[in-house]
Amino acid sequence: MLLLATGTARAETYRMDLILFANRTAVTEAPRAGALPDYAGAMALDNLAALQAAGIRLLPESDFALQSQWARLRNSRQFQPLLHLSWTQNDPPEARGPALRLRWGETQPGSGLPLVDGRVMLLIVNRYLTLDADLAYNGSNGAWRLDERRKMRRDELHHLDSARLGILAQVTKVGVP
Repeated sequence: MLLLATGTARAETYRMDLILFANRTAVTEAPRAGALPDYAGAMALDNLAALQAAGIRLLPESDFALQSQWARLRNSRQFQPLLHLSWTQNDPPEARGPALRLRWGETQPGSGLPLVDGRVMLLIVNRYLTLDADLAYNGSNGAWRLDERRKMRRDELHHLDSARLGILAQVTKVGVP
């Protein structure tokens, strides 16, 4: 009984706000040829039953916390905001956990893939909240990858980027004043 009570007391919920954006300016690296990772294990954002079973709850657009950053990107000539997403997650896992599948844009000629395809997940690695992102910007001549695992300090805005894609992300603890 004591173990059960201890486990319940340790349950934590985190909120993630994330913006995915493209860099419209010149690319400094060539696209990668070859096969991209298989993102089939990641949960589609419209699979609410799977998300709920994984302890993830998508938040409505009206609750999105990075509105000013989204507006800045929309007004930028260099960057194009693609999608924004907010969710809460109970007890992020310490190893491979539930991944969210992010897909955006029209299917690209030659690859048959959407312009952006990939996955993101919130984990705890060595006691640190960590955002693990693996996304591809697909063109007709190859793909540019954003493949990064970043420690996330709570309540701070973090920036991950590659030649064509970028992420702004902020994680907060739910229920903490």
